[in-house]
Amino acid sequence: MIGVELSSNRSWKLKLEDGTIETFTDIRRKVGNRIIRAYLLKPIMEQSRIERIKATLRGPKDEFKDFDKFFILKGKTDIGDFRMLVESGVYENLRIVGTDEEYIASKTPDEVIQILTDSLSNPVDSLIVVSTDTKVRAE
Repeated sequence: MIGVELSSNRSWKLKLEDGTIETFTDIRRKVGNRIIRAYLLKPIMEQSRIERIKATLRGPKDEFKDFDKFFILKGKTDIGDFRMLVESGVYENLRIVGTDEEYIASKTPDEVIQILTDSLSNPVDSLIVVSTDTKVRAE
């Protein structure tokens, strides 16, 4: 079963203010360093599809990561809702680092990127979640 295999993989942990921990499967090796342009965020930002939360982030080696430099993309596909953890501000580009859905983690790198770009271009069904300290700027 894929779920069993994925649970043994490295994961990112987002600890919310209420103590709840949300887990994202690390897919950095799968997706690699593919360049995803940050300007794709513009439609979501123009429609104010942004939610702010207070949270801390731990990487796959349990190292502290500054959540201000990441965001969560909440979106929908034909299969259902999903969330992707995305690193932002990487030379004005985006980097997918994790997902909460098995079906996305099992897709090809091109399919994962297509899911992200489709969601960013359709802000009606998408939302980005950022830290309360994140400075959001539309260019």
